[in-house]
Amino acid sequence: MVQSRSVVRHAGFCSQSLTNQIRIMSRNYWTLGKEGMKTRLSKAQAAYENAVENVSDLHVKISDGNNKLGAIPSVSLIPVMDCGNCAICAKSCYDLRNDFIYKEVIKTRAINSAIYHEDPERFFKEIDGYLDYRFPRAFRFHIGGDIQDKWYLDKMCEIARKHKDTKFLAFTKMFDVCNEYLDEGNVIPENMHILFSGWLGLKMDNRHGFPEAHPIFESGTSAPEGTLLCTGNCTECLKEDRLCWSIGKGQAIGFLAH
Repeated sequence: MVQSRSVVRHAGFCSQSLTNQIRIMSRNYWTLGKEGMKTRLSKAQAAYENAVENVSDLHVKISDGNNKLGAIPSVSLIPVMDCGNCAICAKSCYDLRNDFIYKEVIKTRAINSAIYHEDPERFFKEIDGYLDYRFPRAFRFHIGGDIQDKWYLDKMCEIARKHKDTKFLAFTKMFDVCNEYLDEGNVIPENMHILFSGWLGLKMDNRHGFPEAHPIFESGTSAPEGTLLCTGNCTECLKEDRLCWSIGKGQAIGFLAH
């Protein structure tokens, strides 16, 4: 971890410009209090229970893009509730803080979660159907939520192998699941880009050298030396085939906490 108070030295580079960017971004970075967490998660739980009651009539909701991603489709689950290793970052979760103020977001996340937990095969079959119909250049798993287990990861890889012309991206804190998947001799397709998602104080076992992504706070970062700085535009990086879409084994991306 790198820390500094006066001049920011993050991931092997030092610049006043970066220091200023971090200070500006930090004004938009905040954490949820106990009541804020309780309110958002209780709404998610209620939406989930309602979706479960009607799950046979519902279909997986796939976003065609947003202001953060650009025109990159994605599928999500419920943040925190469908994250198996988020105790350290739950109150800072971008999706929970910024997206869960919208009723439609809560509803779609809950529908997807209900379909996955009640009928996981159908969950992936409908994602596969979307990809068959749309042929997107790129697709992202989990603006909210995370990889659930090795079976879930295997289905992600199965979809990526079928849709070879689509680039897939997923950030995960489910380090044990990914490590064990490779320990057992499984292979992650080249078009499935999985980045281990770091956090200040979070222990990361990255024995297979997955690419990493780390938030940069004004107080410091978990990013290693030599980390590349995220430009904040997923679509442009996709067009130029760089950063998250192309970094390799042992490399890391740093992004300003927001």
